[in-house]
Amino acid sequence: MIKMTGLVVASMLAVAGLMASGCGSTAPPVPAVSRAAAATPVVRPAVTVVRTVTASPSPRRHHHQSRPVAQPAALPVPAPVNSEAVVDQFYQDITNHDYAAAWALGGDNIGGMPYAQWVAGYATTASISLGTDATWNGPTVNAELVALQDDGTVRTYQGTYTVTSGVITAANIVQAS
Repeated sequence: MIKMTGLVVASMLAVAGLMASGCGSTAPPVPAVSRAAAATPVVRPAVTVVRTVTASPSPRRHHHQSRPVAQPAALPVPAPVNSEAVVDQFYQDITNHDYAAAWALGGDNIGGMPYAQWVAGYATTASISLGTDATWNGPTVNAELVALQDDGTVRTYQGTYTVTSGVITAANIVQAS
């Protein structure tokens, strides 16, 4: 139960009258309460206020309608490797004295020696002619090499190369003459 003094009740009634008269209501204004009337205690029934509190979303939280889940992009399928082209480029790099490129294409896998020693092995090679045969997208390349030396002599080699992911990974080459 709420106990109010007469002055509080009078003030509330006066405010109510002002509000009623100022808000466009057609109700007559509430008369002012005298001090004597205000002194009389007003007994009101106890009022219980029940308030239901529900959680409301934070202003930063956004509610969206369900969106379909995007499928991950398919990984690109690697293009087929032309193994013959890799072996051809390997020997073109050697002929052009671009030993670093040849080493990166597989010289380090098949050289069997340190880089400087491998490069020194081609010091007297003037040019290399290459004949290859392979199945498209197959890893094995059959090759016949003809190496012209600076002194005019010719050395012939035959064998196979294995190419994996665009790099020569193995070789079995023997000198034929």
